[in-house]
Amino acid sequence: MPDTKENQEIYPQQKGQKKGVGFPIARIVVGMSLSIGTVLDYAIGPFKGKGTGESSLLRSIFNCVEKDDILLGDRYYPSFFLIADVIAKGADGIFRGQAQRNYDFRKGKPLEKCDHIVEWDKPKKPEWMTQEVYDAYPNQISVREFKVKGKIYVTTLLKHKKYHKKELAKAYEIRWQLEINLKSIKETMNMDMLSCKTPEMVRKEIGIHFLAYNFIRIIMAEACAQHDAIPNQVSFKGTVQLLNKFMPHFINANRKTNQAMYSELLKNIVKNKIGNRPGRIEPRRVKRRPKPFDTLNRPRFIEKAKLERKLQRLISRNAAA
Repeated sequence: MPDTKENQEIYPQQKGQKKGVGFPIARIVVGMSLSIGTVLDYAIGPFKGKGTGESSLLRSIFNCVEKDDILLGDRYYPSFFLIADVIAKGADGIFRGQAQRNYDFRKGKPLEKCDHIVEWDKPKKPEWMTQEVYDAYPNQISVREFKVKGKIYVTTLLKHKKYHKKELAKAYEIRWQLEINLKSIKETMNMDMLSCKTPEMVRKEIGIHFLAYNFIRIIMAEACAQHDAIPNQVSFKGTVQLLNKFMPHFINANRKTNQAMYSELLKNIVKNKIGNRPGRIEPRRVKRRPKPFDTLNRPRFIEKAKLERKLQRLISRNAAA
């Protein structure tokens, strides 16, 4: 399968006014390669407001989709216009079916049980779309709909003998690996709480996180290429720990020594395999309780001066008594 793109919304957070609570400040749509896990492109928009939805942000980075790519996306994405754009690019897609759409397998061209090809009619022109762009879309597109284990999928891969529906459903399940990659960015690289205050600096901070993440993923891909391993089976967190351990030695060594250490680094990276723990179930709960202190909303030196004045008043009051 060619590189697969995943469009996923994530919510970086910043320290808020409530105790131990953050608040969403941005919406991000990410195009990510499934084969090696790198971020191909991303778009950032305000958390709320007109034109800040996932579809709008995805259109701004749609150039990262190339011919023969296969997109994997959740049930938010299989709309007429997005699938038409995918077909126009010469790419394909596999998506979960939208809950509000009626999927009637008695209609269309039957392929096998709960598997058929139907024609989607072009809907009315959205308010955000110009008439010229709307007229450029075809009046109908051919889409394949199928059901596997009670779940409905939508795809542009119409050849059912070449692309069996069970195999397509398995391919879609691999999409969960991209959720894990996003979790690595937010948790392992500490992107879940951003420290910058202005929108411009927040954008830069997010960009630096993605740049560092891609740097690590490329090193992992090189290690896997040299030692016959699969990137998705190598631990990202283990690679970060190895890089932190090797970095001081890289800084203080000469070029020849660095080359030898880099080869050793690549050899050790592929040894950090992701554990296979079938049946592992963990509660989605936070164990650590927040400390019962107010958040520091002003510069530290101002708060320290305030405490010193309060202490002086207390000393003066006691001395007068």
